[in-house]
Amino acid sequence: MLNISAKDLYVGAVVLIGARLETVESLRRQATRGGMAVGVTFEATEPPRPDRHLVVEPDREFALARAHGVAWIIHSRHRSARAVQDRARIGVPYALRGHWAFRQKWNVVERLVEEHTVLTHRPLGLDELPGLGAPTPAPPNPDSSRFYRLHRHGPAVLSTGDAVRRELARLAEVHRRDHGPIDWEMAQRLPAGGDIYSCRSCARSPLDLMPMEVVVERTYRDVVLDALPSDWEYELCTAASYERHVLLGSVTPPRRCEGEIGDGDIVEFPADGGRAPGGASARAKVVSSTPGNDLVTGVPLVLLAGPDGRQFRRALSGCARVAPPLCLPLR
Repeated sequence: MLNISAKDLYVGAVVLIGARLETVESLRRQATRGGMAVGVTFEATEPPRPDRHLVVEPDREFALARAHGVAWIIHSRHRSARAVQDRARIGVPYALRGHWAFRQKWNVVERLVEEHTVLTHRPLGLDELPGLGAPTPAPPNPDSSRFYRLHRHGPAVLSTGDAVRRELARLAEVHRRDHGPIDWEMAQRLPAGGDIYSCRSCARSPLDLMPMEVVVERTYRDVVLDALPSDWEYELCTAASYERHVLLGSVTPPRRCEGEIGDGDIVEFPADGGRAPGGASARAKVVSSTPGNDLVTGVPLVLLAGPDGRQFRRALSGCARVAPPLCLPLR
């Protein structure tokens, strides 16, 4: 599980606090006596919690329970071949643009595919695991996977609920055999009392042995080279990957945001200008909500940036607010 600092959090991030999943609802910079801090508000639940609003240092780390990633896969072949001969998976836009598959005249790129990955960790109780002999539930789609593990202990992959129980039983046996007191008179180790959750030799915290369900969800879409981010050349961080997922519709924020459109918002609008009812829609990020009016019609305009980073103007009417600004402002 990845860790993320408070200054790098984003609206919609899901973090693990203790044994509870929390979704970030809003972020703000806040001045304190010790300097600048980050105010984090989590989504409301029932019953209300006293720790829904936190003020933490910018370097305070949270365990990220849902991590987003973006990569691109090049499918290419020699111009005289009939089938794909090479596949290259690249996560850095500038490295993708400079890949030899696009530069060699004798090479043909059959497909360029954008891969969106969502890695989700969910804490489980032992009674929530599949029963004895039961298979692991199917993942969301054939390109995805689902498995289990203990939070901070043991193998990285436990394929079934039975494998989790066997690992906990193995740890219990190691605890009983190796972690008990030594009888010096008899020159032997006595069986340990208690359980593995209270033994500091077994785990630093009882939460380290908490079963986790891990889902790796992958979705793919065909793209063209011009659709790559033009405003960023390096590997996308988790926040930027999440924003791209939202812009391209791979992820929908938990709830639609109402209210006036402002800078940094993500909006949705008809891709065909609204000419066809029920037509395709597109999403973009608001660069400026006050660029002025159309010189001919006087219609209020908004300056947007698409998933490729290129800016354009369109009428403010017809834009629906999908998500607020996802990251903290730079200042």
